[in-house]
Amino acid sequence: MQAGVPDGFHPFPEDQGFTDHIGPLYFRVDDGVGVMGFVVLDIHLNPAGICHGGMMMTLMDMAVGMNVQLAAKTEAFSPTIQMSYDFLQPAFKDEWLVSEIDFRHTTRRLGFASGLMIGPKGPVMRCNGLAKLPSANDSRFGKAEGAAAFIKSAATS
Repeated sequence: MQAGVPDGFHPFPEDQGFTDHIGPLYFRVDDGVGVMGFVVLDIHLNPAGICHGGMMMTLMDMAVGMNVQLAAKTEAFSPTIQMSYDFLQPAFKDEWLVSEIDFRHTTRRLGFASGLMIGPKGPVMRCNGLAKLPSANDSRFGKAEGAAAFIKSAATS
């Protein structure tokens, strides 16, 4: 496990496409709520030497999706429909950043989630998101390995 990653986190599954280029990423499930995090590395820095906003937005997008999947008890990939972000303070190299999702709600076809990204000095970002819950017969959104890992982890926590 990478230095700076707290106990209880698992590496995010590999071979997931885009996320293979930005990791390593980590996750855990606490009482049915998904938590994702990463240690800020050189590859995550912008020219100002702070964590790139796109990296933080990506992790929170994934955390919202993870929590929509957990709330809906589905292993199907839940694509993002809308996300909004507010940057609250910068994050720096070697800092552990972690999602803290505090609201989840699902309807028949939509999932809502919001929360914060927390760094060592407090919140660095807040977000609100909306994800699609695909119908069971929509083959475009089959079982996602990441979602399956979240569900399995939730069942054992």
